Amino acid sequence: HERLVGSEMCIRDRFKGIALAAFSVLALSACSDWTDTESINLAEPGIDEQSPELYAKYLKNLQEYKNSDHKIVYGWFDNSEKVPFSRGQHMSDVPDSLDVIIVTTPDLVEFELKDIVSVHEKGTKVFYSISYDNILKEHTDKVKEGTETSTFSAYLSAELNRLIALEAPFDGIVAEYRGSNPIYMSEADKAEAKANQDTFFSVIANWKSANSGKKLVFQGYPANLIGQSVLSSCDHIILITNDVTDVAQLGIEALQALMADGVPADRFIVSASTISLDTTDKTTGYYNALRALSEAAYWVTEPSAEFIKAGLAIENMQNDYYNATNTYQYVREAINIMNPAPKK
Repeated sequence: HERLVGSEMCIRDRFKGIALAAFSVLALSACSDWTDTESINLAEPGIDEQSPELYAKYLKNLQEYKNSDHKIVYGWFDNSEKVPFSRGQHMSDVPDSLDVIIVTTPDLVEFELKDIVSVHEKGTKVFYSISYDNILKEHTDKVKEGTETSTFSAYLSAELNRLIALEAPFDGIVAEYRGSNPIYMSEADKAEAKANQDTFFSVIANWKSANSGKKLVFQGYPANLIGQSVLSSCDHIILITNDVTDVAQLGIEALQALMADGVPADRFIVSASTISLDTTDKTTGYYNALRALSEAAYWVTEPSAEFIKAGLAIENMQNDYYNATNTYQYVREAINIMNPAPKK
């Protein structure tokens, strides 16, 4: 897959050179006539237009790779900007070898729907997240502000129905539940937590039953589930490890998850963050002084007797677009660490 991406970049560079030369001729001609300046829409041809046969072969090989046995890579994509001013705000510009994009905002506009069509051609799936904890926080905040008077149970049901209704363009849902450990709850609190969990996961389970062709992924702390069987129907379990400070803690989190009843050991995905765009932030995206993304990718490649390391989920993926030498430089590096191109 690395060679395929490299070939695409080379072809794009060649087309950019042709476009630049054409622009220079137009500019010189305009100056010689001393006419008023006029904007020119210069459409840069894509590789699909210049070499459709080569591009079709590239897409075929890319889709075969996506369907092969390999380490799966998810990436959270901040799509909150609905009037993009940078290519970094387009899903279509993420690395082609990424398996799944998880958007942060499921309410999509026209350009995003077009981007989904584009990434689907490459075999990339697009998910969105439904977070129990975010719904709980929203309700708590609104109650404090005096803008919400309903019970959390009623609010949860209404919000779940609203979010589920947005699922049509997507290939799957990430059901996020962090919650609290029931070991430290009173019986009354535990009963209330279980009732809210049942509401949350019953809506998710009904959606999954009605959409067998779509994917369901769990994100959170399995130990905080109370009498739930949802994990068996999830393709992957994304562990909350993006805030750990040492690579060794990835294994500890996986082993702790296995201590809960009914947790399958064959589908763990660990999460790690890109570094912050704030250059003064020396914590986000680091294990001490090392980039967490690269270190987590190497960890995924190491065998484990207790559980299967299925892949990596990348938090704040869009931050990595802004690199001087190569867009998504460290995301690409992490993907290649886990899934190196075959050597001849």
